[in-house]
Amino acid sequence: MENANSVRDSNFELLRILSMVMIVVLHIGNHGLGGYIDIPVFLSGFTEVIYYFIRSLTIIAVSLYVLISGYFLSNSKFKITKLINLFLETSFFSIAIYLLNVVLGYVDLGIVALIKSMFSVFFGEYWFVTVYFVLYAISPFLNKLIDNINKKEHAYLLLLSFLISCIWQFVYVNEEIGVVGGYGLIYFMFLYFIGAYVRKYNFIIKNFNKNVYLLFYFLLAATNGLTTYISEINFGGIDRLIQYNSPLILAMSYCLFMYFKQLKIKSSKINFVSKYVFGIYLVHEQSTFRQVLWNEFGIVEDIISSNGMLFIVKMIGYSLIVFLFCWIVSFTITSIYNFLYRKLSKKSTFNKIKTAAP
Repeated sequence: MENANSVRDSNFELLRILSMVMIVVLHIGNHGLGGYIDIPVFLSGFTEVIYYFIRSLTIIAVSLYVLISGYFLSNSKFKITKLINLFLETSFFSIAIYLLNVVLGYVDLGIVALIKSMFSVFFGEYWFVTVYFVLYAISPFLNKLIDNINKKEHAYLLLLSFLISCIWQFVYVNEEIGVVGGYGLIYFMFLYFIGAYVRKYNFIIKNFNKNVYLLFYFLLAATNGLTTYISEINFGGIDRLIQYNSPLILAMSYCLFMYFKQLKIKSSKINFVSKYVFGIYLVHEQSTFRQVLWNEFGIVEDIISSNGMLFIVKMIGYSLIVFLFCWIVSFTITSIYNFLYRKLSKKSTFNKIKTAAP
């Protein structure tokens, strides 16, 4: 039986797991199905409505990750070793998966591709890691700002950031601003400030019961999904409705984040699974394996061979299978990386001691 006192809170760890499931669902739609079919043409009626509803439910995944980061990092000490480890681990994943694809014959060995894998953070192999890397690098300065402004000033900062990111840059996009539909550093900083505000002051404007937050999340997702469906039918789609910096998507992200914040969960199993979920992203979004995953295994072909709700069921089912498969790969690669890292760290420490000896 678990000793509850020895297990840290698992509410946000569970949210990390759920967020990664959401990301896989999004990618099976974008990178998988999107490469084979035109969703508005292929689907129709109730099935299309459900597809857009699921898309709306899951589009908040990246925002959730950054909110969690802001919540915790704003109250933690910056460690250069953590930044270096993020670079090294990401590179290790990218190189390992690339070389595995070479060995299996899916791609040819190329020097340029190998170098890009070695420096994947800097070359943008994983766009999220690249932006997050910079966000963590500047986090000490963001935290200094947060620590030296009062609640009212922090609220004004959030309001100004919201007006710039989710109103101005949602309605009319200027790439020079750096919001980039929610993919840019400016928007990540905004989410970081929100997470930090909740950490310091518990909520924004007014707090609600967790079930109210959950209800709001589903209602907003239904609204966004239905609006997206109507826009596809009448206007051929409005891409901004599913951008990360959409006001609706921000509101959904905040609601689900606040719901999980109020949960009281302690589970060593959840915490264990959560340790390796980020690697799922590094596995299935590695550029060479992404092509293999969605083009070689027959996943997409099987989904699009189905009609009606079976299409949706298979899409969700395969997302869970991909999640589980990539978690196992992530666990394996992370274990190898940690073993090598410890060995090299010990050797480095030994050499330093030996060099310093008289």
